[in-house]
Amino acid sequence: MNNSFILTWDHFDECRNTIKQILWMYHDMTRMYGGFGHNIDFEPIDYKRFLFTEVDEGSISLHAKEAEILRQGALSALGCDVVNLLDEAQRRAEVYDFINSALASSLLHNRPFDQEVLSAMKRALDEQADNGWESMPDGARLVVKLAEVYDCYVLGYYEQRMNEMKL
Repeated sequence: MNNSFILTWDHFDECRNTIKQILWMYHDMTRMYGGFGHNIDFEPIDYKRFLFTEVDEGSISLHAKEAEILRQGALSALGCDVVNLLDEAQRRAEVYDFINSALASSLLHNRPFDQEVLSAMKRALDEQADNGWESMPDGARLVVKLAEVYDCYVLGYYEQRMNEMKL
């Protein structure tokens, strides 16, 4: 977790470019699948770097929303990777190890929803590799959790923008 992104003025271009990638991923999720699906179209998002994004103290507190988009987008991108692995009955130690280290991180303690999602990812990856992973007990639980991620983070992003426009 030592590679986490700290949002400062100096790093704002990286923030902006990553948010563009996240929004394209959200666009494809809503347009093509209405949720998580196999091979969502997005450029790789470094979820290891952005899942624990923080805003530099006092520097740019106005950008807390951008930091939240980065955190939520990173979890969504990780979900896309996990779905692809499960769909293809594959496992990658790199993804599994990151999920384990994220679950052990104190940075996640104030984010119980994200903890639940990561735990569901881990348990689904712990099940035997099978193309019908959605019908397995932990796979079925992951499907439910990912639907919640989609509702809260992806559709929630659009809903929040619409509410801001109505003000």
